[in-house]
Order: sequence, then structure tokens, then C-alpha cells
Amino acid sequence: MNRYFNYLFSVPSALILMLMFAFAIGVATFIENDYGTIAARAVVFNSWWLELCLFLLCSIFIFNVFKYKLYFVRKLPILFLHLSFIFIIIGAGITRYIGTEGVMRIKEGGLNNQFVSSNLFLEFKIHDNIREYNGKKELLLSSISNNFFSIPVNFENYRINVEYQDFIHDPIDKLVLNSIDGTRILEFIVPAKTGGMDSKYLMENSIQNINDLSVSFNNKNSVELHITEQDSTFYFSCIYDVEYMKMSDQSKGILVANQRHVLNHKILYTINGKNIVFKNAFKNASLTQVSSGVKNNEAQSDLLKIKLSVLEKDTIIDLYGNSGLISNKEYFSFNNLFFSFSYGPINHTLPFAIALKDFQLDRYPGSESPSSFASEIQVVDGDNTFDYRIFMNNVLNYRGYRFFQSSYDSDEKGTILSVNQDKWGTIVTYFGYLSLLLSVLSLMISRFSRINLLTKKLNNNS
Repeated sequence: MNRYFNYLFSVPSALILMLMFAFAIGVATFIENDYGTIAARAVVFNSWWLELCLFLLCSIFIFNVFKYKLYFVRKLPILFLHLSFIFIIIGAGITRYIGTEGVMRIKEGGLNNQFVSSNLFLEFKIHDNIREYNGKKELLLSSISNNFFSIPVNFENYRINVEYQDFIHDPIDKLVLNSIDGTRILEFIVPAKTGGMDSKYLMENSIQNINDLSVSFNNKNSVELHITEQDSTFYFSCIYDVEYMKMSDQSKGILVANQRHVLNHKILYTINGKNIVFKNAFKNASLTQVSSGVKNNEAQSDLLKIKLSVLEKDTIIDLYGNSGLISNKEYFSFNNLFFSFSYGPINHTLPFAIALKDFQLDRYPGSESPSSFASEIQVVDGDNTFDYRIFMNNVLNYRGYRFFQSSYDSDEKGTILSVNQDKWGTIVTYFGYLSLLLSVLSLMISRFSRINLLTKKLNNNS
């Protein structure tokens, strides 16, 4: 037994663990590049085996401090080296379990005291008009990790279970023809946000946002663009004047608002500055959602499908969410109970507020590419008010929070700040860096160091 114990806490074991850690970090880098930060966290950084590796490595360093009596003066360089690794690993653990990260958005002239978490959560509430149950679970979901979870809930006399069903990164609609439960579906072509063209689909009796236009098909609700069908011909009416261009001969014209017009194929319609082309109409079709297939794109939202079971009855719930913005809650009743579900970040409230006085964006001469951007802010904390400028290498530190300039709104009238609350993790990690520096310095100046011993030996031989 002692043999295995001694081998576990030996220097070779430490070297093996350090090589494993280096390999894991290398793998995580490739995963993050291809699939995003959340995937890297789910597969590597937040995995139990990496935490075990770091725990064993820290234990070996602590054990060897006492085994080799590194606390004596002549061994101080090696002691500081061991302490540096110990503090850095412990600091990483504090950051992992105690630290908080998030994003804060502020418009010019606005005031905000809240930020949303970087971590994503499944939040749900169950009630029967008398009693209530609130549940929350942190999730790390990706297209390459094991996403399964199951949450049993005992609510009064109800046996309830919330279970993972599917996860789709950056979902897009896929048309399914000749569907048994199909309906009439219209297909439109619109400019893609990343360049090129996208297909958008509109189901009968529904309302859809297509290229930032509210569009309906055989639905009487008020929208910007209303489409109807009569005798196999499609018509539309719009609250705006519509510009059109025929692709066959490039001829142009204007269609008057609030009047009925024929919806033709292969004509580019421009509605309130938005371009849209009617491509096709399908019968007995349906839509399913699949991943866009682009590995590491910043999705507008991801799709989480969960199965809700109540007294042996099941239903599937679709939840859309992503980091950076609070998701809308889904409210519904099922099997005599009322539910609300949401998937996304959660709000954190600051003990003070930040006002954005001015957002400044500079571009390279003759280019639209930004060269630098900064936020002129004002911290409001009761009677304590002061101005500050946040930019690339100028971070605001206040009351245990750190604010970094991260990005800005697309209209260039608002800032996006990264928020970090990790006071103790930062302090412990800095102790590790300080210990590493002391180790290097002591190796250079200590008369017991290997460098000085070799220097003396060379001098004696000369």
C-alpha cells in the first residue's frame, strides 16, 4: 500500500499529471476554436477528470513540501516554486466555484445596475394557484458534449420530471415535403446577416418575423405585410409603399400601401428598406429545426428541447436562449398545473449603478473597421459619484467588481461591458505569480541555489 501511495505522490506522477493537463488545454483550444467557448468548458475545463487532475497535482505539491522539508532556508527557491503552483491551482478553484462573470449593456444616457451571467440556466416554476415550486439548474450544453440531465420534482401529490430531450446549436428551419400533418408553407429569400441569402418559411395561419418584417399568411392579425390566397393566386397588402424590381428585365415600380397586389415570383420587393423575394409555395409541408452546421458561429439563440412528465403524461417544450440576453419565459398549463420555463442567463444586481455618458468609437482612416472604442461612464453609489473612462487596457475596479470594455451595440449608441467578480480567486492567483517570481529571484541570488553552486565550481576549476 505504501508503495502505491509513494508512487502516487512522487515527482514522476506530478510530471505525468502536468503533461495530461497541458494536453487537455491543447485539446480545449482546438475545441474552442471549432465549437465555441461553452463547448470547451463542457468537454474540458469543467470536466470532473480535469478537476481531479488538478486536485491530485496540488496534493502532490503540498505533500512534497513536507516530504522533502522544503521550508528550510537553503531550499527556499524550490519551496516558492511549489507554492506558486499550489496558489495558482487553488485560485483557479475559487474562480471556478465562487467567481461570477457576466455582461452589462448600457445605452448612452442610460443607467444600469444589473448584468446577466455568462453561465446559462434552466429555470422553471410550478404552481397550482395555492402553492409554488421554483427550480434552477446550471447547464453547459454543446453539440459535442453529453448534455443529458433529469430533474425529479415532488410537488404535492404530483410526480414531475424535467428531462433533457435534445439540443440544437444555431437552429434553422428545414422544409419537410409531403408531410402527413403538413400544411401550406411559403418560402421567401432574404439577405443573410453573415452575407449571402437565406430561405425563410411562413406557415399558413401564422405570423413570422422575416427580415425584421412582421408577415402573416391567412392570418387576420395586424402585421406589416399580410398575405392571402385566392384561386391559387397569392396576394399581399402592406402598411408601407412597396418598391419592386423584376429580375427578368430590371424594370422598377412602386406599389401603393394598404392596397391588394399580386405576389409574384422572381421579383425583388423592398419594404421599408428591407428586401424580400417570394420563391415558392408548398402544400402538405412541415418544418423541423436542425443546426446550421456552422461550428463556431455566434448563434442568435440555441434550442433546448425538454420533456416534461406529470403523472405519466409527457409533453415536449422548446426553449430558445443564449448568453448575453435574458430569454423570454414560456408559460403554459399541463395536466392541471401551471408552468413557466426559460433557458438562458440570469440577472445579477450590483450594489451600485453605472451611467453611460458617452460611447466613443474610432475607425481606421478610410475604413469602416474600428480601431478603438471606449466608454465614458459615471459610477453612482449613493453619495459617492465619480467619472471614469473604460477602454481596452483600462479596467474599472470597484467594490470587488472589474469592468472591461468588451463590445458595443450595432447602432453604436450603447456599450457592452464584461463584468467579473472574483476578488479572492484573483488575490490567491496573484500570490501564486508572486511566489513564482520569488522562486526565480531566489534561484539567481541564493548561495544555496544550483546556479551559484555551479558558478563556484567553475571559478574553482579556472
